[in-house]
Amino acid sequence: MPLQFVQRIAPQEYISEINAYDRLADALKARYIKRVLFLHGTKSLQKALPYLPDLSKSGIAVVDVSFNGECSNSEIGRVMRIMKEERVDGIIGLGGGKVLDTAKAAGYKAGSYPVILLPTMASNCAAWSPLSVLYTDSGASIGHEIYPHSSSLVLVEPRVILDSPLDYFIAGVADTLAKWYESDFLLTHTTENRLALRFSREAARLCRDIPLKYAKKAIDDMRNGKLSDEWINVMETNIMASGLVGGFGDEYGRATAAHSVHDAITARPETHHFLHGIKVAYGIMVQLVIEQKWDEMKRLLPFYKSFNLPISLADLNLASLSQKELQVIADETVRPKALIHLHPLNISAQDVVNAILKLEDWAGKNHYKIKDISNP
Repeated sequence: MPLQFVQRIAPQEYISEINAYDRLADALKARYIKRVLFLHGTKSLQKALPYLPDLSKSGIAVVDVSFNGECSNSEIGRVMRIMKEERVDGIIGLGGGKVLDTAKAAGYKAGSYPVILLPTMASNCAAWSPLSVLYTDSGASIGHEIYPHSSSLVLVEPRVILDSPLDYFIAGVADTLAKWYESDFLLTHTTENRLALRFSREAARLCRDIPLKYAKKAIDDMRNGKLSDEWINVMETNIMASGLVGGFGDEYGRATAAHSVHDAITARPETHHFLHGIKVAYGIMVQLVIEQKWDEMKRLLPFYKSFNLPISLADLNLASLSQKELQVIADETVRPKALIHLHPLNISAQDVVNAILKLEDWAGKNHYKIKDISNP
């Protein structure tokens, strides 16, 4: 069965600049939004507040709603009900990926309301992509939904993201790196010769080359509060280039094996405090074992060491897994409709088990001992 090939390339409008939030009132007016729901995280709001305008001075009513913590069906439903009860004209999402994904889901499902996104972290491409990653209320991944239209506006204030937690930024770099490795096999093995797939391929290449070249400098600059060109390039790669891979490539540029491994291990409570991108980084290594790309793993090893990224079960507090528990993770990785089935190889649960065990052996031989990767 051929893969889906529909382009959902970008937000309708994207602005990344100092004082970007100053455009918010005019942007809402241009969309005939007079009453807006403002969904935000508590810490995110504290970081963004010095730069946010007072919309009431522009005649725009704001319905303030605090995010409950997970992009779950119950949270999406709660936000939708408030939107209906308050009769808003649009929704603003301010925060990290789960806040933005909840705003996108609620805005679309409530009746295709205009969605305005203000990312406060660059930990993933949630601000760019027209989809939401869904979780249970307890934090286990349950898949994703793709929407037929993009967000109306994305405003990026670099100073807010520069002041965000460093570990989230590192996780974003790891998640961005996965865009290359997950799309590589798909895009090199397709017989399709379409311009959009070439764009997807080049975007994926940037997701590999920019982090490998500039991430160390960018993270050092972020640690020192320096708004450098290298940091801006890596930050926008996390948000923009990673979103363009799937935007142009659709299922040819979607997450595959690495994210399926991530989805499976999120069910383990021992992993809940590890960020999304950290678990995806482990999934990249499992995928590379399945593809037998040992040289590429060796190439990545110094990068992984620099940022304390996991390559073994012990790194994710899973060293004590029994064979039965490992099999459960493998079965979950290849469950029906799992992303891994987009991969050109016909990967079985046994393939996943074998890959994890081979990776354990490889990690041991490389004497890779990391610090507490939950606090890079």
